Amino acid sequence: MNDIQQDMPVLRPGRDAKEFFLLVVLTIGLFLSILFVPLAGFFSSLFTPAPTALALVRKGTPRGWIVPGCSAALGAVILLALGLPESVPYLFALIGMGVIIGYGFARGWSVAKLVGLASLLVVGIAALLALVAYFQTRGQMVHLIEQDLRNVLTAALKQLGKGSPAVSPETQKNLLEMVPLVVRIMPGILISCTLVISWANLLVCRKYCRQAEGQAPEVEKLSLWKSPEHLVWLAIAGGLMLLLPLKGLDLLGINVVLVMGTVYFFQGLAIVAFYFEKWKVPLFVKGFVYAVFFLQRIASMAVAALGLFDVWFDFRKLNRQA
Repeated sequence: MNDIQQDMPVLRPGRDAKEFFLLVVLTIGLFLSILFVPLAGFFSSLFTPAPTALALVRKGTPRGWIVPGCSAALGAVILLALGLPESVPYLFALIGMGVIIGYGFARGWSVAKLVGLASLLVVGIAALLALVAYFQTRGQMVHLIEQDLRNVLTAALKQLGKGSPAVSPETQKNLLEMVPLVVRIMPGILISCTLVISWANLLVCRKYCRQAEGQAPEVEKLSLWKSPEHLVWLAIAGGLMLLLPLKGLDLLGINVVLVMGTVYFFQGLAIVAFYFEKWKVPLFVKGFVYAVFFLQRIASMAVAALGLFDVWFDFRKLNRQA
């Protein structure tokens, strides 16, 4: 009985209790920000997993489990009270992502394993919800999503036309014709966005986490990270699917290219970070360059191409060091 009691999480009064409370409030606040702060709230909500990851690494187990447990329970109650029960699984998914990031980070998992498993959890939950919705709509889910997206796009174009010259009918027609394509590449978009969210929360974890003993975990250096080499065949397969004149295969190819492009974008960023460290580039220059990479489409594609060609050219000479 004494052994069982020792294994139970204990919330100590004082500083620990205050930190746990703040992390729980921060988790729920970040998730709810997307509902109350239209634009900024979307970006802040992406860091919902971070407080859970911080708790698990800083406080260890089992005490660290207090934050995800209380966040999930209290967050679910608040969402139900607000009449948003459909948002509860997404809250649980993001908290689960934080659990995997914190647990794996404290145990020195590789970046690929950590980000991959955290993303797989969220994508798996989203796929399960999509499957349930598919059967509930009797196979009409894709059609309903297209209809909703057209309505949202039409309303946005009307709102845009009030404060500026009206969008031409031809432009409106072209945008609406793209809706079916956008809906069919949503799986690739979802997986890519989930990888980005996992990566961003990992960065937060690396910067602010300390283990329960006060020691920083042994983790892989991100500037030396590279994706598993066999993944290049998946990227090549995706490119070939786009070239082959087979109906439906091109959509699968686009989804594969979107996901692999995100993976190699991370590898390209690692290469840039490596040379920034080597050349001791000032912080403000780094910030400006990284902002361009994330905000400028051509620059993002160039970084992804850099990561892809690193498979053959080994720009950081990592194979020689090995």
